Amino acid sequence: MWLEIGLVILGIVILVSIVKFILSKLLKIEKEKKDFFSCDYINEQHRKIERWVRWSWMLVSIFLIYLVLYRELPVTLYLSLFIAWIATEAFVRAYFQWKYSEQPKQAVLTLSEMTVWISAVTSVVYFDVFNFLT
Repeated sequence: MWLEIGLVILGIVILVSIVKFILSKLLKIEKEKKDFFSCDYINEQHRKIERWVRWSWMLVSIFLIYLVLYRELPVTLYLSLFIAWIATEAFVRAYFQWKYSEQPKQAVLTLSEMTVWISAVTSVVYFDVFNFLT
């Protein structure tokens, strides 16, 4: 099962990379310089909002994991809120890239990445890829 999860995640990462590469070439978007697993904030307000979103998600996530494991709530509830978190973070980043960045076209890449991730997670849930729902 862990191998399957790893392969699905690897496939999604490859798909995201391909989509970003194609869009950046088509729309002539310069490559953004950032470190791997870095938090590149556009400005101080962006940093505050994104940290608030992450801490909120962490607290909600702990509570939801407890409910899923011990109160037998469906895993789809957790995954649905995970999708909402992905969307919230991406919209916040895209907004600050669009309004305050030197390269506002980066917002297009951020939103396309969000779309691929949300589509992938939704597909995994809808098609019950890992037999969570049975």
